[in-house]
Amino acid sequence: VYRPAGHAARVGGDWYKTRVLPTGRVLVALGDARGHGPDAVTLMAKLRYALAGLAFTGESVERLTGWLNLLACDDGEESTATSVIAHYCSDRGLLRWTCAGHPPPLLVRRGGVRFLDPPPEGPGLPLGVLPGTPYTAAETPLRPGDVVLLYSDGLIERRGSDLDRDASRLLRAVRGGTGAGIPPGGAALDAFARGLVDALMAPDAEDDATVLAFRRVEPGA
Repeated sequence: VYRPAGHAARVGGDWYKTRVLPTGRVLVALGDARGHGPDAVTLMAKLRYALAGLAFTGESVERLTGWLNLLACDDGEESTATSVIAHYCSDRGLLRWTCAGHPPPLLVRRGGVRFLDPPPEGPGLPLGVLPGTPYTAAETPLRPGDVVLLYSDGLIERRGSDLDRDASRLLRAVRGGTGAGIPPGGAALDAFARGLVDALMAPDAEDDATVLAFRRVEPGA
């Protein structure tokens, strides 16, 4: 679900990419290029299309994130972005993901909601800050029925607020939206994601908001 900022002229840098790779893994990524306007849109496009091509090398999410960091660094001092880049390994039910200065994903499991534990070395720097920055991956086992939410900071940030308050607001909204659980099927998951954006994004929001929701299902379900 993508919702532009309340001011139509403030074009943002949110981007996402999903794709089944030749290895059988699923690429799931979401990012946010700094700022608004043409510069943000240009960097957003570079990162999104670069990732789409680089992912076909079969390299790990750590290496993919490092390559995107080099691209952003080469683009100029003001060309920074945040991202979560993940591979879902269906044969193991495992989500491997990196965090480059981005808000952590959320896990919805049987009515419970929590932020995913960060990578072992903690979240990495945003893309474009320092060439050669190393990124490590977190590994999150997913159970059938689990829903993972990736989102941009425009969904939760408010002027004069702080990170703890923003995170609490998001958790309350997700818990309120899940109720007794998210019904099966893509339509129900889409309705949940749209309802979450409606609940959290103010009409006069100054930043774009993007939510990418996906659920683990058993083959044939």
